[in-house]
Amino acid sequence: MTVRFGMIGSGGMARVHAEAIARGARGVRLVAVAGGSRAGGLATEYSIAVEPSVESLLERADVDAIVIATPHATHVPLSLAAAAAGKHVFLEKPMALDVAECDAIIDACRAAGVRLMVAHITRFLEATRVARDLVGAGAIGELRMISVHRLLHGYPNSGWTLDPAEGTAFLDWGSHGADIIRWFAAREPMLAFGQFATYRGGMPAGLSGMVQYAFPDDVMSQVWMSYELPAQSWIQRAHYVFTGSEGLVDLNAYGRVEVVRGADAHEAFTQPDLARSSVEGVSFNAYFRDGFARQIGEFAAAITEGREPSVSGRDGRTAIEMVEAAERSAATGQAVRLPLE
Repeated sequence: MTVRFGMIGSGGMARVHAEAIARGARGVRLVAVAGGSRAGGLATEYSIAVEPSVESLLERADVDAIVIATPHATHVPLSLAAAAAGKHVFLEKPMALDVAECDAIIDACRAAGVRLMVAHITRFLEATRVARDLVGAGAIGELRMISVHRLLHGYPNSGWTLDPAEGTAFLDWGSHGADIIRWFAAREPMLAFGQFATYRGGMPAGLSGMVQYAFPDDVMSQVWMSYELPAQSWIQRAHYVFTGSEGLVDLNAYGRVEVVRGADAHEAFTQPDLARSSVEGVSFNAYFRDGFARQIGEFAAAITEGREPSVSGRDGRTAIEMVEAAERSAATGQAVRLPLE
């Protein structure tokens, strides 16, 4: 069975997903796109139809599922509309602005009997898969600590990401970091303590932050995120260190894994375009195309097999809950217990 997709949105992430569907994944086909000033160009590039409205896209009988790659504040209305039209929902991260919005999306998809998956792409990149297999197989003994870095110099200076109604910088990327921490810990978080600042002055707020999450069995984690790092040679877009009782796994999710045990260190995985990927971010090279193809392929398989996707609505919701807890903590100066009441 081929799962036929419609695309809502035509910006950068929409094009990445279109590339994965059109040229990477099997058992999927991109049919049409609606929304955004670049919809016509995307339609031409991938030889698909362009619809004049989201409503007309959702009315198409040849569309089984919808990719929603639009600003954060639009996720709830678009997800509810897609579910009401009987379309399965593939939703870009962050899932929504807060837990209440996540619940609305989950409830709508459940009531409509459609599948819901949140695009936490880091889980599907090969370096991350290798690292998790190593940690899960006990290569570093018992997991004890997780450290996460998202360190860049500069943040978008124009566009919708600067609108306070679209949430914070930590919502945008912290939802990724929170999801990976929880996935590797294989436990539910118990406590969050966060602190945020913007040192350059003005908007947006919270361009730098440090957050600690505590898990059962004394597993500790820390997220250090900053878009104000005055050292461009030290860019770390998605750097995770997993420390166990017998060693550590050092993961650059953009394409490298190293295992360190005592004085011994060995490279477990490196993708050939690592240097450019680490500096420039997601591109259409083989490493990213394969990761995004795995992700959309997993969603298509969940639809055809009638099962929950491996990144469910609940997973997306918990990532948002972890972000919300960190931001509540920063606002009050107090640790916040999870799950939130």
